[in-house]
Amino acid sequence: RFIACPQLARTVRRCLQRGAGPGPQPLLLEFAPGPGILTRSLLDAGFRVVALESNSDFFADLQSLESSLDGQLKVIYGDFFRLDPLTKGALKPPAVSSDKIFEAMGVAAVPWRADVPVKIFGIVPQQLERNRLWRLLFALYECSSIYRYGRVELNLFISEKEYTVLTAKPGKSKIYQALTVLAQLGYEIELLHK
Repeated sequence: RFIACPQLARTVRRCLQRGAGPGPQPLLLEFAPGPGILTRSLLDAGFRVVALESNSDFFADLQSLESSLDGQLKVIYGDFFRLDPLTKGALKPPAVSSDKIFEAMGVAAVPWRADVPVKIFGIVPQQLERNRLWRLLFALYECSSIYRYGRVELNLFISEKEYTVLTAKPGKSKIYQALTVLAQLGYEIELLHK
């Protein structure tokens, strides 16, 4: 669920920096950072990071790191895959509102033609992976949750099986599905690292 290898953290950092011009690095929402190995690498590269962590063991260490920095890191207790649940009333943590996250990040809504206001990085757990990908896609077409603020750049580790489905071409009857078509219409899918 998280990156534990410093070499992989450097590789991910390079992928996230790709295409960035001179000047400050963009704002990054990292979900489930775990022990913060990638987080530290991103901070060292000049990224401003909002870490969304639901594991209390890791949360305390990340808060300690946050307090040692001058606003470059914001840590929020929450679960990315429990963003904006469809229930009424107050949210019970680790469920969290995307409005709260974007407010903490200082990100305001922008038109869809504007630059991407935030990059999001995380590892999609293989348990219920397809359901989670569907939920992200559903939110995209509704312009809700993380997409309420404009376009976002999702940088996700997903299984090779789901990547194959997302990038299938017509004629591949076993893997070319509704998820394939809708994802290819809504997202610009690019393999960054394998």
